[in-house]
Amino acid sequence: MWIRVVVGTAIFLVSLALAFFLEAFLGDYSQFITLLGAAAFIYLNPELMRGD
Repeated sequence: MWIRVVVGTAIFLVSLALAFFLEAFLGDYSQFITLLGAAAFIYLNPELMRGD
């Protein structure tokens, strides 16, 4: 399980850095890159999300 947490965190941090560097080209739309990174983290780690 911990390997998925590390991979998910790495994906999110890379997407955060990409959004920061691409902000000059994409403007506010670069925030969607961060959203994709967060979605990848949630997809890889569904047991970390509170549910029923």
